[in-house]
Amino acid sequence: MKRALLAVALALMLVVAGCNTTDQGGDSTTVETTGEPTDVQTTAEQTDTQTSEPTQTTTSDDDEGEEQAEPCEYRSEEGDLVQVQGACLGFDANQVYLNVMEMAGVELDQGPSVRSLSPEQTNPYTFDQFGFDNESFQAVMGIAPDGTPDVYVAGFASPQNGPDGSTEVDVVMRYINASGGEGRPQGPEEAEITLAHEFLHAIQFYEGSQDRLAANLTSDGVNLGDVETSLVEGSAVYFESEYQEEYMNRDAASRDVSAWTNSSAFSMYQLGPYVMGERYTKFRVNSTSEFQTLYDNPPISTEQIMHNYMPDEERPLDLSVERGQDSVWNHYSTNTRGELFLRSSLRAGVSGPDAAAAAEGWGADRVMVFKNQSYGDAYKYGYAWTLRFDNASEQDEFRSTFQGWLESRGPLNNGVYQMDEDHTYRMVEISDETVVVLAGHERFTTQTVATGNSTDVTVTMTDADQTNSSVQSDDDDEERLVTAQASAVRAAV
Repeated sequence: MKRALLAVALALMLVVAGCNTTDQGGDSTTVETTGEPTDVQTTAEQTDTQTSEPTQTTTSDDDEGEEQAEPCEYRSEEGDLVQVQGACLGFDANQVYLNVMEMAGVELDQGPSVRSLSPEQTNPYTFDQFGFDNESFQAVMGIAPDGTPDVYVAGFASPQNGPDGSTEVDVVMRYINASGGEGRPQGPEEAEITLAHEFLHAIQFYEGSQDRLAANLTSDGVNLGDVETSLVEGSAVYFESEYQEEYMNRDAASRDVSAWTNSSAFSMYQLGPYVMGERYTKFRVNSTSEFQTLYDNPPISTEQIMHNYMPDEERPLDLSVERGQDSVWNHYSTNTRGELFLRSSLRAGVSGPDAAAAAEGWGADRVMVFKNQSYGDAYKYGYAWTLRFDNASEQDEFRSTFQGWLESRGPLNNGVYQMDEDHTYRMVEISDETVVVLAGHERFTTQTVATGNSTDVTVTMTDADQTNSSVQSDDDDEERLVTAQASAVRAAV
């Protein structure tokens, strides 16, 4: 079944306005940054600062389909593949679609419908529409917005599958103002770039590109959701970049990787699939007409995408984790987060370049989610994040950098670094390649023990304090202190 894409239009502060793209699973959308930049601004245009809490993105059918009273040179004509309703775009949307089809090397006899919303008709996206949850591992590890989201959605495309197997695509363009203006509104040039991005998504839906990609994502792959998003969105960003050069008499504007490197942790994780996905697409294909060949032999990890590796290069290392039989908290799930997540999380506490260097040695990871069993208490969560690095030197670099991250979270109390009782942290060194980061409720981080070797790790939540205990490593006879106290963690500094 086709998944609706969320294609977000990204323009970094150092790039011309209108260079959009970024994605999160959902509809395909275009995102731009809001408010004051952190280190750099991470979206297509700067948005007005919101003082009230974001509301659910809803617009009435009457508003979305309403023809504007003002004159508009570019209205849809009978026979156009693309039919536009709403605010005046200021350019010929049907011609943009024909252009993108030419770039893709396809000929289709159907096209998407486009609803164009003015700034007044557009409501801001909320955190939950970006998949954000304050109780999630992502939030606990610092990948969280500070205030209102610093990205916003400028447009999206979503498919509707008919009972006969046919596909229809709806594109919604947001913040449209044909006369331009300061801040968030998209003028004609910005909107044309956004629409080129979304039209590539429409072609992906019609061509079954997502199904083609999903069929070739191998079972030995990891963090495949981020891999899929990076390839689907990376293709669309690549198209919008090339479109500017071919049809708008502008230089092909690629995403600014250095600016993204210094963006906030939340923006880095949200926009990473667009920025790094575009770069990887350019690495793998020679022209826009070849974009779907990438889906026949896709990468298997975000590490490969972030460092331009082929699918048979730098494959994830062996790593297995299990819950100890005597664990007093329930173990609910295990998954892999990948190098993009690791780098984004580190960015919450250290500089962009330091986060990149510490994450570069990623070899494999597994996150285990635990939850207390007591029905008398509110649910409490604990996370055991096992990380294996390529070698001992890379593990040393991570531990040194992560010490700075731990100190940014809060003071060391009772053997754990603490923001509050639900946000505490401790690191356990398992071997010269593998560590376990314990995060979450204080009861979990202080009472959990992790043992094993570089490839096999067991995590057990006990009923006794473990912050000052030592355990026997399976790798050698050396005793390793199971604590994140400065004396232990700084051994490699």
